[in-house]
Amino acid sequence: MVKLNIVEEDEKSIKVELEGLPLAVANTLRRFVINEVPTMAIEEILIIENTSAMPNEVLAHRLSLIPFISDIDRYVAPEECDCGSKLGCEKCVVRYVVRAEAVDEPVTVYSKDIIPEDPSITVKPVSPKIPIVKLAPNQRIEIELYVRVGKGRKHAKWQAAISSLYEKDGEPGKRILFIESIGSLPPRRILKEAVNIFKKKVQELNEKILSDIGGS
Repeated sequence: MVKLNIVEEDEKSIKVELEGLPLAVANTLRRFVINEVPTMAIEEILIIENTSAMPNEVLAHRLSLIPFISDIDRYVAPEECDCGSKLGCEKCVVRYVVRAEAVDEPVTVYSKDIIPEDPSITVKPVSPKIPIVKLAPNQRIEIELYVRVGKGRKHAKWQAAISSLYEKDGEPGKRILFIESIGSLPPRRILKEAVNIFKKKVQELNEKILSDIGGS
């Protein structure tokens, strides 16, 4: 019988004991944690003005890797949205702006300076203290950002967590799955999403096999 027991848990990580689960299956669950659980990240960046010393492509890269607290219940991936628009709608995209200028003294722009168009939006960087760029006097940036739902298999910026799997010493058949969230989703939610995705894929495979057998 397959058993799943939570051994340790805090706001950043969770440790789960898996019993009776073959290694290949347990490792598949670990991969789903990393590659299949959806989160939200910056997908598109429009640099309107950048007079800093940092090149546009470096600035865009730094912005795109900032993890966001995600609301995957409210927002859907662009390919799953029924709006049919490349620009997206309120169900599949969140728009932000970064405007900063140094006048007399150098200014460091942080993730707290990423401001949503809609003040009620709860999707925001996991920390307000992530440095983005430093501006010298008379330098300025103005940037538009578009945050969307995606998965880690498309790009690492959408990975919800890091995860490891190892055997429990002296207890054959028992393995420990460790999940550490990057902050986009609570660790228990990540585990739940990974398990549900696993169940869905197994169900789809089962239906495909039965369909093929029935049609032969």
